[in-house]
Amino acid sequence: MIAPIPPFPPQPPAPSTGGAAPGQSAGGSFSDAVTNALDSVQQTQDVASNAEAQAAGGQGNVSDAMIAATQASLATQVTVALTNRAVTAFTDVMNLQF
Repeated sequence: MIAPIPPFPPQPPAPSTGGAAPGQSAGGSFSDAVTNALDSVQQTQDVASNAEAQAAGGQGNVSDAMIAATQASLATQVTVALTNRAVTAFTDVMNLQF
């Protein structure tokens, strides 16, 4: 059974007054979410590598290794797709003329 991708944690409400100085984030919640997502992808890839090594050494189950490899591959594909979308959006914003 493939485990579902965990949802992002709820974000705290934006402060109504005051806030962070220009150029600084209020809590870094977006960067924390991105970092956590990338850490999750790395952990999935590490699990797949370990499962493959165990299966190659005769200590693990080949089907479990294949499932872990498929999960790692899917997580990587989603990460690459989201990165490409973010780069495209950034490029579009930078090309806007004011």
